[in-house]
Amino acid sequence: MTRVLMGDFSALHRLGLENILRVDGIELMDVQGRDVLARLLEALPDVIVLDLDKSATDDLVWVIVHRFPAVKVVACSANHPMMRVFPPLHYGEFYESDLDPALLTSAVQA
Repeated sequence: MTRVLMGDFSALHRLGLENILRVDGIELMDVQGRDVLARLLEALPDVIVLDLDKSATDDLVWVIVHRFPAVKVVACSANHPMMRVFPPLHYGEFYESDLDPALLTSAVQA
């Protein structure tokens, strides 16, 4: 079971991503109310999904990949149909892909 923590998204964007990720083998962790790093420490997920369109995301990804190198980060954009995947143990290297439901679930579960 892949444990996934969702970052802060607009309500509509979050609902769409949650609907895509509600498949067998993915557990969406509901840890609300604090900043992403505090929630990450509490939840200890395998993957964190962030909003690529937020200005603070690049800095947050840098912190996560260096402090928590085993956590995969998937940053999704609502403005452009794309996602950026930061694999575990790669310290900031990433690949970009279309934001497609099948590709998103594959990136999260891989």
